[in-house]
Amino acid sequence: MGRGLVAKRAFAENERVFSIPRKILLNLGTSSLESACLAAEANNPNLARISWSELVDRGWCPLILMMMFENWRAAQVAEPSWGAYFGVMPDAFDTPMFWSPKDIEALDGTDVVEKIGQADAEQDFRECVWPYINQFPEVFVGEKNRDSLEHLKKYYGLDMYHRMGSLILSRSFNVKRDLKHADDDDTDIHSLPTEVGVQRNIPGEVEELEADEAQADAVEEDSSDNDENDSDEDEEEEDVRDISMVPMADMLNSRFGSENTRLFYKREVLEMRCTKSVAIGEQMLNTYGNPPNSDLLRRYGFVDEPNRGDLVELSAELVVQAFVDQVVSASDASPNDVRTLASNRFEWACTELGMDEVFLLSRLSDPEPCVPYGSTMRLSTEQTASSQKKLLSRAASHIPEDLISFARLLCLPETGFAKAQKRGALPRARLDAMEELDLQGVEGHGTTRVLIAIASILLKAIEQRLAQYPTDWEDTAKALKNCSNPPNSPRRMALVVRAGDQTILNEHVKVLALYSAEAAQEHMPRKELAKKARFS
Repeated sequence: MGRGLVAKRAFAENERVFSIPRKILLNLGTSSLESACLAAEANNPNLARISWSELVDRGWCPLILMMMFENWRAAQVAEPSWGAYFGVMPDAFDTPMFWSPKDIEALDGTDVVEKIGQADAEQDFRECVWPYINQFPEVFVGEKNRDSLEHLKKYYGLDMYHRMGSLILSRSFNVKRDLKHADDDDTDIHSLPTEVGVQRNIPGEVEELEADEAQADAVEEDSSDNDENDSDEDEEEEDVRDISMVPMADMLNSRFGSENTRLFYKREVLEMRCTKSVAIGEQMLNTYGNPPNSDLLRRYGFVDEPNRGDLVELSAELVVQAFVDQVVSASDASPNDVRTLASNRFEWACTELGMDEVFLLSRLSDPEPCVPYGSTMRLSTEQTASSQKKLLSRAASHIPEDLISFARLLCLPETGFAKAQKRGALPRARLDAMEELDLQGVEGHGTTRVLIAIASILLKAIEQRLAQYPTDWEDTAKALKNCSNPPNSPRRMALVVRAGDQTILNEHVKVLALYSAEAAQEHMPRKELAKKARFS
């Protein structure tokens, strides 16, 4: 964001850098907006077509409205206000929310595009926020300006709504309000830029944190508001009243694996402390949870070059489609019938086992240190899997086990699927597994059996995922190497994200191709093996 915190003197490990009183956090509890709105509703019940409680049920709507309100108050030099705080906050952003349609095209194929959320945000603004403001304009701009549409649009228009939403997205912390289990001196809070939660023990406090494990867990779960008694949908919702803007703490930048500070809470203050020694002139870096570049770009408007924490989403639906394609090709069965078979198993895994519908693929090796930050994995598809067994096994260990198990679930014979249902678990994750699928439930194919290599299903799914990008990795890498745009330009950041994504997918393709070829070799009929031996 153009600002940061640099040590002007040396700091020791676990030393306090600064503390922040809870009363100066900016949230729904410390702002006067809620009480003002509830009073206006009580005094004018016939005007309240949308109530404050309805607004609170619309995700971040009350938070963004609160930020706009406090920004307006700061501009009026109202006391007390967060004027100085708003004065150092950015008024422009490099996130895709503010990109042109042409710039966003450069992100085609990535996980970013569908998560920008601009359309949803603008729908909330039109249907909820703007109508609520116009019910009680005197609350938001005072009696003097209540009839001035120009004044309302200046401080509460759509552009301001996007700006304040972006400030919350990029700078907020989840600060648990319930401190009934907290100690005064050693209660721990985890810095949680919204949606990101990473638990980290402070050196020197390991025993204390382990003793308070349940409490630490409660803080980490805050980003999704988990409650065993709530529905799955409720578990994914966060409590907007726990989201706070934390002055000073939100000025610290982040870099993958380089954090040297951490935010902790006590009953009355939040405390930033060093997790390792910091030298004079060194930048204080907090953790954002080491997110992938796709999340860094969407939330904060920057990317790390390179980023070892890059991730790519692979939908379970692509795995299902790869399975259907392979079975239909091998058996001439009806695609609809095969999809029905796969969909039943997919639905069971999600509803009964709680399997996610998206799998996260990570880098299988460290990135190259120079542009375009390609793979350092030294596997070769020109050699056999057995000749690279150690390297192959190490790379394969990073492929999600639930992804492998799900692919195997789809390929199990009916008896195998029945056993999985009885156990209430996915089959063991074996990338080298071969399954003989029977098509008992498929009309006209009751006796048909199809031999399927699990790796081949995953290989096809990831190849389909790669096909979603506008260029292949080589062209993306070339474009990135030749890109002379500044580091924070939309084109360069989009290319960095795409190159990272495609590197991950290509690494997986290489591993899966080797496993798939080995499976085909092991199950090749003897006559074919003999023929291959004669002509090799």
